[in-house]
Amino acid sequence: MTALTTVSGVNATKYAAIIAGTSGVADFMDGANEWGTKLRCMYDEYTVPVGDTVAVSTTVTFGTLPKGAKPLFAIFTQSGAVAAATAGITIGGTAATSTTALTDMTSATLQLVPFNNAFVTTVLSAASAVAILLTSSYDLDAETNLTLAVFYILED
Repeated sequence: MTALTTVSGVNATKYAAIIAGTSGVADFMDGANEWGTKLRCMYDEYTVPVGDTVAVSTTVTFGTLPKGAKPLFAIFTQSGAVAAATAGITIGGTAATSTTALTDMTSATLQLVPFNNAFVTTVLSAASAVAILLTSSYDLDAETNLTLAVFYILED
């Protein structure tokens, strides 16, 4: 096995070949989708009603990503709570993170959570709901506010 010391991504390799004159028009990058694609965001929030709790193993649905989206990461926030709940993020019912990616939800938290490589490298074949699945033995307390912002690329 060789220890590589110089490596380039797909687009960087295409760009270098074009500049060097070793590639033609057929090898140009798709400027609209590979270089100029807009980063988009799906945002939603939920507040546990006064006097209620959200039970263990509950799924909290936050919104839907469109067909063709390529989810990259999420930003999760939570106001203070008492219990040390943990959760994972699902997209279309499939785990997009580990089941404990959202950790120690005991107090106010802000977490940047990358998605599994399978989601980052492929586009969604159908509109897909995004949810948080509580995975620990703790619930969410009354008046706890959750927000989830999912960042994705939607190729034009």
